[in-house]
Amino acid sequence: MKLFSYNQVIRVIFLMLMISISVNIQADTGTGNQFKHKYLTLDLPAGWKTYPAPDGSPKESIGVVKSDKIAGASITLECYRGAFHSHASTRIRALNTISAVYPAGQKQLKEPYRVKAKGGKGNAELWRGYIKAGDLTVNLISPMAELKTKHCWLAMIGFAPETATAALQKDFDAILKSAR
Repeated sequence: MKLFSYNQVIRVIFLMLMISISVNIQADTGTGNQFKHKYLTLDLPAGWKTYPAPDGSPKESIGVVKSDKIAGASITLECYRGAFHSHASTRIRALNTISAVYPAGQKQLKEPYRVKAKGGKGNAELWRGYIKAGDLTVNLISPMAELKTKHCWLAMIGFAPETATAALQKDFDAILKSAR
């Protein structure tokens, strides 16, 4: 009798990878209150720390911020540069990331809303994603934003258990509005 199909095993491995990114990254390289990159600076609320992009990440991945206050909450940061990047192309890349992370499906919870940051303008929206592990379906929440700054198009994607929606949304918006 077969307990798990090949696809279920792959999904569980991917889920474990995502959890390890948000929970088990060890090397803290942040300044404590800010995320700094040569193209971007973000102010972080209390309890957030910065980490380098995981090994094997695309070159556009510039780091991860993780919360000590919100269990299992993390935000990935990607910076797209070049003449052919736009709001639409950045949003498509962020949506592709969400669909890859949530193989059991995703649902948009909040229509895109405009955000004015210190260093640019953009849009944010809220998604719920589903991950299956055997017969169990896990719901996670993912705020997503794309923002044009002076030096790059920023794509931010948050991940947390659905029970932390309000807390993650509040901190996510604060970090996004501080982008410069």
